[in-house]
Amino acid sequence: MTSRFLQTCEARSDSGGAVDFDIHGLVGVRLIAPSATNVAAVSAQIGPPSFRVLRRVDIVVRYVDRLSAGPVRYVDVGKTASSKADFIVFPEGDGGGKVNIPFEQIGSDCEILCERSVGWIPLLIPIINLTALKKHRCVPIHASAFVHEGIGVLVTGWVKSGKTEALLAFSQHGATYVGGEWVLLSSNGKTMYGLPGTFRMWEWQRRELPHLQHIGGNAGIFRLIRFLDAVQRALPETLLRFTPLKLLRAGMPALRRQLNFRAQPKAIFGDRCGCLTGHPDKIFIGVAHSDERILIESADPATVADQMACAMEFELTSLMSHYRAFKFAFPGMRNEFLETAHNLLRDALRQALAAKEIYTLYHPYPVSFHDLYQAMKDVLGTSPALAAHDHMEMRA
Repeated sequence: MTSRFLQTCEARSDSGGAVDFDIHGLVGVRLIAPSATNVAAVSAQIGPPSFRVLRRVDIVVRYVDRLSAGPVRYVDVGKTASSKADFIVFPEGDGGGKVNIPFEQIGSDCEILCERSVGWIPLLIPIINLTALKKHRCVPIHASAFVHEGIGVLVTGWVKSGKTEALLAFSQHGATYVGGEWVLLSSNGKTMYGLPGTFRMWEWQRRELPHLQHIGGNAGIFRLIRFLDAVQRALPETLLRFTPLKLLRAGMPALRRQLNFRAQPKAIFGDRCGCLTGHPDKIFIGVAHSDERILIESADPATVADQMACAMEFELTSLMSHYRAFKFAFPGMRNEFLETAHNLLRDALRQALAAKEIYTLYHPYPVSFHDLYQAMKDVLGTSPALAAHDHMEMRA
């Protein structure tokens, strides 16, 4: 995005105008009267604003200085509440602010009220994903996607399944970026659309890639956390009787979870970001295992569709828990689409994957980027019949 275009967006927002975001012509998002800070926060979530004014808007985010909710009744203190007519979500983090999300509208035209003090809009990405599912039967998948030597690749799975690792491994070998965290798959399985925006990258992944040492995160803080982790791991059990050391060990899991940052695709792929679309020629569902080898084998599309449906049900946990809180606050109100979204998602996945070439990718975690690239590259260059044989690659 050019600096001139950014200045135009800031001028529009500061003058109380609208800023539009076009998600591949599938979902349109309009911010009304945002600040420049609001535009930057949403851009980090879903990519840069559109150069053109949208002809159709599916999701409107209307910014106000303060929601005039009056007295509220808390459902989950600090997380959700209700006023006389509105359901309020309190974003996580230190920014404060409140957001009014009309859960009865999700999947249809939806207007969210948001205080300007809010940074990232809570639940915005799952709302976009579900809107694409409802209106276009596009399947949202937590995945990475890229094109390598003309072959479109989509990598999905549960947590720590190799999605980001595969993306980063192929980034070193000329791959074109499609998506780093969320991908929309067309109903016929012929097109994958990367959801624009940043993606999460772990500090150990950056350390494994010398050419990416300059991007993201606070290296000093990361070194401190790694040092404290090494210290507490080396402590003999007898010393854990002392309260400060006991507290250090108890707090390390939370500190380790801070060893990540949001990465800009252009910082890694440069001008190989393209239009964020591709044809998913080969799909991998990653699974971390205890073996030191990388094992790739052909997978049954119907089985993988059911696995991915379960994974997406997990990814929608936060939105659905908020929806249940909404129904608790407003008994009798419901969203019929959300009530049946999981079944629709499973059916759409089965249809989209029915004729696809799919593999299960077993790997150790953490995995060598070099070994992962070599193992997957060998499969990318084979026909389905040849790839049906197990492919193994020993870690270096």
